[in-house]
Amino acid sequence: MSPALALAMICLSATAGCGLVGGDESDASGTPQAGGSAVFLLPGEPRGLDPFSASYPNVADGNRMSALYDVLVWTEPATGTVHPKLAESLTSDAQLTNWTLTLRAGLRFSDGSVLDAAAVKATWDAHRDPTVNSLVGGVLRDVKLILVSDLQLRIELPSANANFDHMVARNLAFVAPTKFVSTPEGRAALKRTPIGAGPFKLAAWEPGKDLRMVRNETYWQKGLPHLDELVFRVDRNIAAAPESIAESRADITVTTDPTVLGEARGKDLKVDETLLNGGLMIAFNLRKPPFDNADARRAIALALSGEELNRRFYKGLGVQARGIFNASSPLANVNLAAVENKPQQAGELFAKLTSNGQKPFVFHYLVPDSPKSREIAEYIRRTLAGYPGVTMIVDVVDIASLVTRTSAKHDFEATVFQLWADDVEPSMHQFLVTGGINNITGYSNSAVDKALGEGRLSPDPKVRRDAYTRVQTSLNRDMPFWVYLEASAAAVHSRHITGVEPFNDGLVHFDRITRSTAK
Repeated sequence: MSPALALAMICLSATAGCGLVGGDESDASGTPQAGGSAVFLLPGEPRGLDPFSASYPNVADGNRMSALYDVLVWTEPATGTVHPKLAESLTSDAQLTNWTLTLRAGLRFSDGSVLDAAAVKATWDAHRDPTVNSLVGGVLRDVKLILVSDLQLRIELPSANANFDHMVARNLAFVAPTKFVSTPEGRAALKRTPIGAGPFKLAAWEPGKDLRMVRNETYWQKGLPHLDELVFRVDRNIAAAPESIAESRADITVTTDPTVLGEARGKDLKVDETLLNGGLMIAFNLRKPPFDNADARRAIALALSGEELNRRFYKGLGVQARGIFNASSPLANVNLAAVENKPQQAGELFAKLTSNGQKPFVFHYLVPDSPKSREIAEYIRRTLAGYPGVTMIVDVVDIASLVTRTSAKHDFEATVFQLWADDVEPSMHQFLVTGGINNITGYSNSAVDKALGEGRLSPDPKVRRDAYTRVQTSLNRDMPFWVYLEASAAAVHSRHITGVEPFNDGLVHFDRITRSTAK
């Protein structure tokens, strides 16, 4: 629901809060076959199929983009390691300020044009053009891009960053032809008729109907992809996805809902789950009333219970969050759980904010158009209505509109928000640092910025944990958001589908997927 959010520091011996759960579930079964089709369920229509307007997370447009464009580099969830794909390598100098991207030779887009370093530079230049309104362009602020050769691009950063490769994996991995990305007309065309170098190319798409892709015969990996056809189908009731897959009406989906995972396991479907930092949260917009007031933010958290939300809406199958870090993360300080579930203290704060119920406390809560989101929002509305003078108005919008209003326009007061992050770098940094590209709340704290900077540059787990402990302390005091459920992402698929290997926050390598003779 937000722009790209992700991954880990490569030099750590253990990735922060991330690992594949139930690794034996992803083992291939049956005999892989060439050809065939797969139906992939997602909860909303694409925001766009170009690198600039698409929303990259797994349940938004990220998987569509992976199929169409492939990726320069990607991050392995189990280890946090960055791997090359379209790129041959992405390396830095000893000072961590100059990076070099080297592409594989012979890459071509599906229209036959060459994918070279100039195309990467043109795509990245478009990202940072303010008239393009890219959701991720801010990561290239003050970055110099220098063409070294047809296959090499030098990237000069304004300051050292040991994790720039993770930033590329999550924010800058999708590349389109120079002739399209360099003009407004070309970028507009890409939004509906994308041209990428991925394993599939667009065959047909009418909004509200299936988005059908067919095998890209010029794909750079000979003999791949295995499938002839890939169909993305919108089903806003993603809770019904396991039943659809079990009854062979669909083949695969991605989800962050623990009840969907429980249902899938009960139907003997395959589940590839990744534990992440971040989580499901209420995010407040600190730029405008009423949540420019810290007491207002704290009162909401004190009035609600993560345990109760988990019990009511996730059958207790989720994990109640204690803050923005997964409890298993070596960067988490479990003694710094965020405040919640203190109704008496909430009442005292609301009484102060409303002058004992005489002054209305009214705000709008923005949620996506899905049954679960609406149900949870209605429960929160009823709970808060029990405090005199407090009124929450639920605004329901489609996912594309939610992304635009939260990430691009900051047009909200409070919203449901999901952050998927293996590590602080880069996504949590971008979410928390002053002016960060994913900082939808408008949060700004100089002590947090300093601690994030220290954590960015150190490979020492103890130094990083100490820095992020200071971050957690400030977040508990300032409450720019309240996390109520720990994050996980999973690919759910039938046993006829093999070769599913999630990367980043739950995207799929579509060149590796096959149908099999599994029963």
